[in-house]
Amino acid sequence: MKKLLICMLFMSSSVMADTWAMPNEGGGQIVISDRLCQGYKHIYQAYAYTNKGYIEGCWALMDGKVHIVWEKNNGRRVYEMNDFVPDQTTAKKKGTSL
Repeated sequence: MKKLLICMLFMSSSVMADTWAMPNEGGGQIVISDRLCQGYKHIYQAYAYTNKGYIEGCWALMDGKVHIVWEKNNGRRVYEMNDFVPDQTTAKKKGTSL
């Protein structure tokens, strides 16, 4: 129940936004969305991009933190939920994968 409440608060803080973003070390962004990862019910799409390319992954909210599993090397990272802000203008960057 607590996880559901945290997730609802996170989602409601960004009225009508379907993506949230934070800057990354490569000068781009890490973007999480409310779109489901294919084949999952409670895991959502994520991607990150820099000027060198992009990588995709899936994310979920656990223990108040954003957990992302990246497709390349199955790398898993944990981020603070408050580091992400509503982002309505970011378009997925096409190019070479990271």
